[in-house]
Amino acid sequence: MSTAGRQLKAPIVATNGINQISDGVWVIPDSDHTLLVPNIGIIVGSRATLIIDTGLGTENARAVLQQARHLSDNRPIYLTHTHCHPEHGFGANVVAGEVTTVYNDVQWGELQEKGPVLLRMFRDRMPAVAPMLDGVEFVRADIRYTGSLNLDLGERIVEFREFGGAHSRGDQAILVRGRKSVLFTGDLVEERYFGILGDNESRVIPWIDRLNRLEQLAPVLVVPGHGLMGGPELIVNYRAYFELARRRVGELRAAGKLSEAEIVDQVTNELLDLHPDWENRNWARKTVSALTWPSRA
Repeated sequence: MSTAGRQLKAPIVATNGINQISDGVWVIPDSDHTLLVPNIGIIVGSRATLIIDTGLGTENARAVLQQARHLSDNRPIYLTHTHCHPEHGFGANVVAGEVTTVYNDVQWGELQEKGPVLLRMFRDRMPAVAPMLDGVEFVRADIRYTGSLNLDLGERIVEFREFGGAHSRGDQAILVRGRKSVLFTGDLVEERYFGILGDNESRVIPWIDRLNRLEQLAPVLVVPGHGLMGGPELIVNYRAYFELARRRVGELRAAGKLSEAEIVDQVTNELLDLHPDWENRNWARKTVSALTWPSRA
């Protein structure tokens, strides 16, 4: 997450804020929009428990595992991360020997390739959080899948699905089936944050497609990567922001009155004016820039 314009608060996962949002589904929430703190899920079945994301650093990972143990009554524990970015799981290696980790194959490949680069970048650019990253290693997953994977926790079916090519190469969403189906989207959906297109594998048009596919899963509750949870309207609203950027860039280019740089300026300002309370505001321009020529090509 971007730190532009804000003083970085220590990204400590507040495990005492945990709450149950559905049968067997618990969330440690990012209720204060704290930078580098994701929403974390703990799914408890009759036979096993699943942790979704652990936050930044080794101490957060240990604290999340402790909370999962408290809820799971000595059941086996699985662990997954929604994607390979540092605030979602760098440091989980310290608990890897006590859990069974699950990744999709693309996510694991991306972590091997980009993990050391991201680790170095976070340490160099954010010295305030660098000590939290001491001891970070990248541990091979115990279970890997391609496409999708169903995990039966006992009276609780969890579906892992690949949605890569939008926010990151190895994005995955986790759907918990039940009376109230709950969808953990990772950073494919945010609440009051502009989307981060961190490198050339982050793309707006595929992101719109992935959001359409997430909506088709028909969740009752949606837990975004960051921000407050809600219903399927979170997906709809997030897609609308990307679609507006795409439509306006197309309209202005077709009118032929503005240069590409002027189109970026105008559409960026429109997005910022429409969402005055959204954070990561520097990423609004990146959204628009990714839709102009030659970036789109």
